Amino acid sequence: MTQPGAHEHTINVALGEVLADMRRGWSVLAEESRALDGGGRADILVLDESGWPVVIEAEREGHASAESDAIERLGRRPVGREHAIETAIALVYPPELQRLSGAELREAIRRTDALEYALYTHVGDDKHERLPESGWLRGGVIDLAMLVHRAAMPARRIDDLADVLEGGVNTAASVFSRLHPQFGRGRGAQLAGILEQTDDASGQTRRMAMTVLLNALVFHEALAQADFEIKVAGRRRAVQPIDAFFRLEFERPELLVEWDAILEQNYWPIFGIARRLLDPTFMPIRTVSAVLQSLWFTARRLVQGGMTRSHDLTGTVFQRLIADRKYLATYYTRPEAATLLAGLALPVDRPPGGADWAEAETLASVQIGDFACGTGTLLSAAYQRLSLLHELHGGDAKALHGPMMEHGLVGLDVLNIAVHLTAAMLAGSQPDTPFDGECLLTMPYGERADGSVRLGSLNLLAQSVQEDWIAEAAATTAGGRAPEDVRELVTRIGHGKFDLVIMNPPFTRPGGQEGKQKKGSGNPAFAAFGTTKNAQKRMTAQLRDAREGPPLAGGNAGLSADFLDLAMRKNNATGTIALVLPLSAVSGIDWDNARDAIRGNYRDVIAITISGAGSFASSFSADTGMAEALIVGRNSGSGEQGRAIFAILPEFPRSAVMGGLLADTILQATQKPVRRLEDGPVGGTLLMLGEEYVGQVLDCPLPDDGPWPVVGISDASLAQAAYGIENGMLTLPTLPSSETKSIPIVRIGSIAERGPYHMDIYWDKDDGSPQGPLQLIRPAVSASPSYPMLWAHDAKKERSLVVDPDAEGQVKSVDARFDQQAVNEKAARIQATATRAHYNRDLQFNSQSLVVAMTERPCIGGRAWPSVIFGSPVHEYAFALWSNSTLGLLLHWWTANKTQSGRGTTTVTG
Repeated sequence: MTQPGAHEHTINVALGEVLADMRRGWSVLAEESRALDGGGRADILVLDESGWPVVIEAEREGHASAESDAIERLGRRPVGREHAIETAIALVYPPELQRLSGAELREAIRRTDALEYALYTHVGDDKHERLPESGWLRGGVIDLAMLVHRAAMPARRIDDLADVLEGGVNTAASVFSRLHPQFGRGRGAQLAGILEQTDDASGQTRRMAMTVLLNALVFHEALAQADFEIKVAGRRRAVQPIDAFFRLEFERPELLVEWDAILEQNYWPIFGIARRLLDPTFMPIRTVSAVLQSLWFTARRLVQGGMTRSHDLTGTVFQRLIADRKYLATYYTRPEAATLLAGLALPVDRPPGGADWAEAETLASVQIGDFACGTGTLLSAAYQRLSLLHELHGGDAKALHGPMMEHGLVGLDVLNIAVHLTAAMLAGSQPDTPFDGECLLTMPYGERADGSVRLGSLNLLAQSVQEDWIAEAAATTAGGRAPEDVRELVTRIGHGKFDLVIMNPPFTRPGGQEGKQKKGSGNPAFAAFGTTKNAQKRMTAQLRDAREGPPLAGGNAGLSADFLDLAMRKNNATGTIALVLPLSAVSGIDWDNARDAIRGNYRDVIAITISGAGSFASSFSADTGMAEALIVGRNSGSGEQGRAIFAILPEFPRSAVMGGLLADTILQATQKPVRRLEDGPVGGTLLMLGEEYVGQVLDCPLPDDGPWPVVGISDASLAQAAYGIENGMLTLPTLPSSETKSIPIVRIGSIAERGPYHMDIYWDKDDGSPQGPLQLIRPAVSASPSYPMLWAHDAKKERSLVVDPDAEGQVKSVDARFDQQAVNEKAARIQATATRAHYNRDLQFNSQSLVVAMTERPCIGGRAWPSVIFGSPVHEYAFALWSNSTLGLLLHWWTANKTQSGRGTTTVTG
């Protein structure tokens, strides 16, 4: 028999009381009969000061009834609230809650993990989206509370406000340009100097300046709304709202006095640059009035839309405005990916520092760093998760904010405006709490006034960092003020200090490796801000010295590998790395050393990729156009770990809400036995949100060398079959395990030799000397060339096992500076490698037919078709037949670098 107090009304009230106790920023109304305009009740209405209202419609048993009630509430407006309900949660209580009441019921709500719920989001007109698409999420009250928090800022509203922000920036930049038509002469150089840019030829620097001013206006309003106190003319008072400075005409002196008083409390990264932009020596009053009137019109719309309470907006739009993307590759991490990565890096069951989530003293000593912070999205996502979990477990997020901002959060970047925006995102969570200390630094980069060079954050690779470099970084961020204790600051960012390093590092690569068109381009990784070729060379040498040892990755791995090295050096003994890296980090040949370092030093490694078609669909960053991976691992101190969890998603998360749920789902899956790569073609462990498939995970051994091949694969059983073949066992999904066949498998290098690297055939060095002895001629001009070559691809001509040569070589004739006889001898050695079997280095799966091509007569293998040299023609035929069989194709796919969509690439040495 049902006990007294089991009525749904009673459980709703009890859940409302539990939720109200979990967050100080929530006002929770349960069973209010007049909660909505026009009449009508809501089971539980959560009014979140940081976003839109969220309604929970609950039932004891009726799933369908809970859903229909939740959908009906979408678009309704709570009494006295500006925003309508955009998100509603349908909730079904487990049976064990229906027999309790009072304190016992509230305690049972806190303990249960059997709540079932689904999220409905209003997407316009009478349409809505459901998450999950089918079935029900299942979890406890903390899981429910985290969902309410995420749902309180609907993605489409953030996008709407981002459009407002971008439009306002562009309008203000146009106003500025109209008032200064000769902007490039003098005024542009001044503006570029303030923002530490080289010029404003494209108008980008102008838009950045408008972004800084608009952001300062919005943050000023946030301080005013929080009644933040400042000291003006010897007395303390609250910050005045921006409207107070727009009377009959704009009052610049009064606004500057206000900002100076705010700067006395710190906030330099936010207001320092904006204050300089409004200085009378730079911007005339007529310009200031027109520009700020335009910006304040935009700022009002943003404030009304909730921007003073959102941590995602500035970063969402800044990726459209950021400078030097071609060289610095400061692409923006999308909020969905940031939420996913932060969720994996900070599991609910493993608080950083080993403390309980409620233990403020330990959490206040935690250090989280991003050494390429960009717009601050990742650092902000990690901090939001940490502070939210602290509060949901009974802590005080507001009290934690000061210590975290003072010494817990470290964000570094070479762009001052990036640090400005990072500061705004971090400080915006508690705008009325001033922070001390220099936790956010603009790192010196490029050629300095004294002729020296700096590498930005990569100078911190060195064991010992010069104090004056950090003092310069702090002063740049803080408007010229020197840090109070630079030695303490250097210690704070030293090796072995960080509990979490979360980062999306630049991925620029050295140039001049693949073709003559790149020759002389210097090192693009260091070419930002107009850095000279000579300075680029000195920066490359300084990076080598800072490493104090060999690079973590070689060849064309680029700066991403150095930032991975930096992250690992900064981790403490139990610290975590959480990085967005190019897919080549897990499958590229140049990253072997980096993968060795991860395997040898990190445990609980999780690698996440997307199996979507095309590089854009496989990326976690905004418009990089390249496939990426998320890598998370916990420092083990030492000792080979040998295994990792590989998660493959079918698509990019649809929302930040889904990103957070995905993180929780992946972590929950790893707490149980996960299907292994060695299990045969049975598939991976499925990741499900309700009844919706959202990915799969495999527990895989990490190879001693070569790629980690389980990336971006939609069919895990195919990977398991390929792994079996690689290890000499033929087991296919259609065969019973009793029919597993043993087959002999060896590496090609144990039965054959490889031909020359293509650059050793034709390339010229920078000094004009021939690295390769032959001149490449395409197509061949001789009917029977002395040096026939199979060089490039023509898919239409590659439909049979035997193909024709497409190029020829001619021995180079060199001038008196070089030895012609040596060139002739090298040409003879190249000719001696000619063979009939040639391997496809860049197999395009959807258009090319051959893994190995044969030529009727021996040919020199070129860029696309390097030679594989056997001692017997019989072996050449057998090799070609095997490689072009289904099993040979499967092995090529398995062992190839799959960074580019639809293509499996390898190297001559690979």
